[in-house]
Amino acid sequence: ASIGYVTRNYEDPRFDRLSGLIGSASLIWTADALNTVKFTASSTIGESSVPGVPGVFYRDAGLQWDHAFRRWLIGTLKAGIGQDSYQGTPSPGNDVAGRTDNRYSAGAGLTYKLDRTVQIKGEFQQQWLRSNVSGVDYTASTFLVGLRLQR
Repeated sequence: ASIGYVTRNYEDPRFDRLSGLIGSASLIWTADALNTVKFTASSTIGESSVPGVPGVFYRDAGLQWDHAFRRWLIGTLKAGIGQDSYQGTPSPGNDVAGRTDNRYSAGAGLTYKLDRTVQIKGEFQQQWLRSNVSGVDYTASTFLVGLRLQR
């Protein structure tokens, strides 16, 4: 776990100072030899690509359950929630500074271990973003396939 406080001052007088509490934590519970549950939470600050908005606070939480069907075959279920808070002072014609995006995700995956160093992984993710600014909402479906080499 970690916790901190961040402050950003901008030379551009149009941008307010950004400051707030940030941190991250994770907790892993091995229920038995076949099941592992992982909880993660984080809060960070980032730059904004939106004109007139200096930064964004990102807050995320996730839950993952791994189940070993066999030593070489691992199934995974994931769920997550997040919020992006755009910071700054709203100005006439620019309500983006008060924007809040809520993100949701769910996923399922399968990992096949060929041996101790090579794994094949497949995953399906469903993601949703809902915002208080019109025209920004989306729903995305993602299929991932990968090869992992580990030494």
